[in-house]
Amino acid sequence: NGFMKGAGILVSRRNDVIPYVEALVSQDPMKDELEAPHECPECSTLLNMVGEYLMCPDEGCPAQTLGAIRRWLKKVGVLHFGDALLQAVVDAGMVSTIADLYRLDATAVGALDMEGRRVGGAAKRALDSLNGLKTLPLDTYVGSLGIPLCGRRMVRKLVAAGMTDLNAIANASEGQLSAVPGFGKGKAESFRAGFDARKGTILDLYREGVTVAPYVAPAAPATGTMTGQAVCFTGVRDKALEASIAAAGGLIKSSVSKNLTILVAKDPNSTSGKAQKARGLGIEVIGLDEMRARV
Repeated sequence: NGFMKGAGILVSRRNDVIPYVEALVSQDPMKDELEAPHECPECSTLLNMVGEYLMCPDEGCPAQTLGAIRRWLKKVGVLHFGDALLQAVVDAGMVSTIADLYRLDATAVGALDMEGRRVGGAAKRALDSLNGLKTLPLDTYVGSLGIPLCGRRMVRKLVAAGMTDLNAIANASEGQLSAVPGFGKGKAESFRAGFDARKGTILDLYREGVTVAPYVAPAAPATGTMTGQAVCFTGVRDKALEASIAAAGGLIKSSVSKNLTILVAKDPNSTSGKAQKARGLGIEVIGLDEMRARV
């Protein structure tokens, strides 16, 4: 059954983070039913369901183009280049591709209007940050291009399998990609098609001096008080503590499995899904202060 407009629902906070609809509480059957859209509101292309998401398959869609540029800025780590500034340079016709960002002139951008005010000095701050990040790790470079199903984490799997430069990735067959642990046939097909469709973007970026940093083999694993420990966080993130755990020889995990040894929770008495699963596997659940003390 669908939901009607104005329905009352019961929502829980799963894993201390994710809103989840538990139940329909009340509903007026005389109200209009909420219906998922069938067409892209930007370009009217029929939408596809990809996993849990409705997606526009037209990569030439203006919203897709803007989203790809926004994704690049965020994933690469550019500061001071928010949505308002991005919308201003796109509306002015200065940017229609990722590579166009690196052709921007601070004076010209500074003269634009942004939400009713002049961009001014914000242009220089944004472009200084952008141009200070022209040499990127391979996983950041390829994983920020918007290849479907393949972000930075998936590219790191390719690097770990020995594909340590752009040429190796560009020349890898679907069979070689699907043999990489964590890929499989579906992701391999998606990656191959997505990377090939973006070769022009990569060449354009290289012309603007945006390159991949030389590969450096990872250092030997650290040893220390956390050697042999696999740690996952739930309901809280502490980058400094994660770095300390890694420096002391521990591994940071993103999910609870039988290989985990410690689950760090904002509340060690949490009854979240992750905490319950951890206890069911005999994994210790502790708080942040206890974790810091152990490190």
